[in-house]
Amino acid sequence: MFTKKRRRSREFKNNGRVIDIEEARRIRRQRREEAAEKREKTRRPKAVITKRQAAKKARRRLIYLVIFLAISGVIAASAINIINLKLIEARTLEEQQKLLEEKARLEKIYSQVNSPEYIEQQARQQLRMIRPGEILYVLPENDDNNKTSGGGIIPE
Repeated sequence: MFTKKRRRSREFKNNGRVIDIEEARRIRRQRREEAAEKREKTRRPKAVITKRQAAKKARRRLIYLVIFLAISGVIAASAINIINLKLIEARTLEEQQKLLEEKARLEKIYSQVNSPEYIEQQARQQLRMIRPGEILYVLPENDDNNKTSGGGIIPE
């Protein structure tokens, strides 16, 4: 194609002929029309569709529809599964946060277990122990609202 252009341009140069733009456009338009007519002639005319071909076409469309619905179903099921997993993940993260807070609280208590103040406090509350020289008074419960043992320790 490149060589054709070269030849044509050389041809016009060698002839010394002046090219009329309108004439060149008319020739180009005529060539395009001839090419379009040639394409139209080579095209096959649409054939008449028989009942068998129509049934075959309908089956093919039905198969495509079923395939499309199957793929859509798989995508929908996957999306629902992903949403459920995200909800489970959120609940698990909340539970993990609560457990971490509980762990921190228990570690704080554990760090205080060996301190003398904590041991004394637990001995007084749970075992009702007193120090030498202290007197333990046990008062009777007079209210339903006051559910404590009513005991009090008064140092001498």
